Amino acid sequence: MQTQERASPVKVLRFIDENFEKILANFFLFSMVFLLSAIVFFRFVLNRGLPFAEELDRMAFVWMVYTAAAFAAQRGTHIRLEAVGLILPKRLNRYMRYFADLLWVGFNLIIIREGINVVASMFKYRYESPAMGWSMAYVYTIVPISFALMAFRIIQRHIREIRQLERDTAGSAGGQ
Repeated sequence: MQTQERASPVKVLRFIDENFEKILANFFLFSMVFLLSAIVFFRFVLNRGLPFAEELDRMAFVWMVYTAAAFAAQRGTHIRLEAVGLILPKRLNRYMRYFADLLWVGFNLIIIREGINVVASMFKYRYESPAMGWSMAYVYTIVPISFALMAFRIIQRHIREIRQLERDTAGSAGGQ
């Protein structure tokens, strides 16, 4: 009889760490496809509109874009100026990437602060979505959340990269 391995908390946390943004972005993409299919069906088959679904579809699109941006930051596949890296020596290129990402993290911190201010003002001065009557403050929370995720993922990626370089350096020094 085979014994089933239970997922350890460390494995679960590692899975979440590696896949959080990807799962969220895919969820919102699936939601968009589902909602858009329902909208098309209702409009062209039943001759009825679904205003709440159209509004929800737009919200899912915005949330998908922001979570996908955090996913790209996690993977290091975000848009950046790579041409400079082609002409600089490898070591200098790495420091330029650190500097550029440090600027990006600083920008993210500004957006987080301002995003929180916008969300707070939307709670204070209620702004509702037209079709569903939801407070748009909840919809706009994706801005500070996603920029916080991006900043965290950029820092996390660099820490992992530095640790890997240290391990490689220690491994090559010990092997000589």
